[in-house]
Amino acid sequence: MARDEWSFYFFVIWQMFYRFGWALMWLTFKIFFRRIDVVGLDKLQKANPSILIANHPASFLDAMVLAVFLRRSLYFYVRGDIFSHPLAYRVLTMLHMIPIYSREHGTGNLERNKRTFDRGRKLLSQGKLLLIFPEGFSRQSKQLETFKKGAARVALQTAFDDGFVGELYIQSVAINYSSHSRGANLFIRVGENMTMSSFREIYKTFPAQAINKLNAAMQQLFVQNVIHVAKSEHTPHAEFLMNMLYHLPGFEPGNFFNSSRLICESLSSMDEDTYKEQQDLLANYRFRLMKYPLNDQSLSQPELSLNENIKLIVLFPFFIAGFLMGALPLWASRRIADKTVTRIDFFTSVHSGVLGFAGLIWWALISVMACFAGGVIWVVPLLFTPVYWLGAWRWWQIWEKLSAKRTFNYYNNLDPQFVRGLLQVRQKLIPQ
Repeated sequence: MARDEWSFYFFVIWQMFYRFGWALMWLTFKIFFRRIDVVGLDKLQKANPSILIANHPASFLDAMVLAVFLRRSLYFYVRGDIFSHPLAYRVLTMLHMIPIYSREHGTGNLERNKRTFDRGRKLLSQGKLLLIFPEGFSRQSKQLETFKKGAARVALQTAFDDGFVGELYIQSVAINYSSHSRGANLFIRVGENMTMSSFREIYKTFPAQAINKLNAAMQQLFVQNVIHVAKSEHTPHAEFLMNMLYHLPGFEPGNFFNSSRLICESLSSMDEDTYKEQQDLLANYRFRLMKYPLNDQSLSQPELSLNENIKLIVLFPFFIAGFLMGALPLWASRRIADKTVTRIDFFTSVHSGVLGFAGLIWWALISVMACFAGGVIWVVPLLFTPVYWLGAWRWWQIWEKLSAKRTFNYYNNLDPQFVRGLLQVRQKLIPQ
C-alpha cells in the first residue's frame, strides 16, 4: 500500500477516534454536571487561528470541557509525564493533546519543549485553536498567578517568524465549577480577544522585550475576563456566594459572570474587619440552615410549574431504568476517585473520566450478556441506555427542586419568623 494511502487511512482513524471521544465525553458531562452554561460563543473566531488563554481550576477536565462545548476542534498542552508509554502517546495525541514539560519532569525533558512549541506553531498556521493555561498549573484558588511566557513566545513566533499570513488572535476564556464533585454546575464564558499586529515592529527589533510586553498585555486581558479574588483565602467564601446565584428566581446564565465578578471585587475590596464581619454573617447563615434540614436552594426555589410536575411523572420510568443500569459505573467511578485522588482539583477530572469509560464498558457488557441470554431482540432496548441515564438525571433534578420547596413550605409554616430571618441574612450576603 502506498504511503499516501496509509496517511489517508491513519487520518480517518485519527478523526474517528477523536469524534468518538468527543461524543463519549459529551454524554458523560451531561450526566456528570447539574447544568452546563456556555456564553459568548459568538466572540470565538469561526475560522481564524486563536490561542485560547483560560484559568485552570480542575486539571485535565478544563481542556476536556472546552474541547466538547466550544464547537471547534481544539488542541491543548498537557503535562508531559503522562505521555511516557508509547501507547499513551498515540492515544493522547489522537485526542489532540500535546506534551509539555516542566523542571519537575527532569531538566533533560525541557529540550523536548522545542518540538512541543513547533507543533503549536504549525497547528496555528493551519488555522487551528490552541489552548494554553498561562498560569502553568491547576489549583482550586481563584487568586491569579503570574503568567508563564510560553504562550506569548508561541504567539509571537507563529505570527512573525513562520511566514504566517492572516491575523492571529489571543482569546480569553473563563471556566467555573460550582464544586469539585458530581452534580456541580459548569460555567464557560468566551470573553474578549486581542490581536498581534501592534507587536510586529518591537518583535523584529527586540524579541525578548516583545515577549514581556505581550505577556503583560495577555495578563491584563485575562484579569478583565476571568473570575478572581485578590487573596486565595477568599476563594471558599466567594464560591459559596456564587453558588447562591444559581438559586435566585429567574437566574440568567448571561448575568452570572458579572454578578460573580461583583461578589469577588466586593470581597477583595474589604478591609480585614469588614471581611471578618462578612465571614461571621456567612457562618451564622450556614449554622442557621443546619438547625433545620434546609439548604440555600430551598429558600429561593419557586413552586414547580405544571410542566415540571408532568415531567416528573413521565420521566419516572427513565429514572428506574437509568438507575438500574447506571448505578454500578457511577459507584465505581466515585470509589476509584476517592481512593486515588489526593488533590481536590484533580477529583472531577478523574471522577468524570472514569465514569465515561466505566459507563461505556458496562453498557457494552450488559448488551453482550443480553444478546447471549435472549438474542438480538433484547439488545434493542439497551441501545437507548444513554437516554435512560439522561432521563434519570433530569428526573432527579426535578425531584430535588420539589423536595426543596416542600421542605421550605414545611418549616415556613412551623417557624415563619426563623425562616424570615434566614431570608434577610441571605439578602445581606449577596452584593447588589
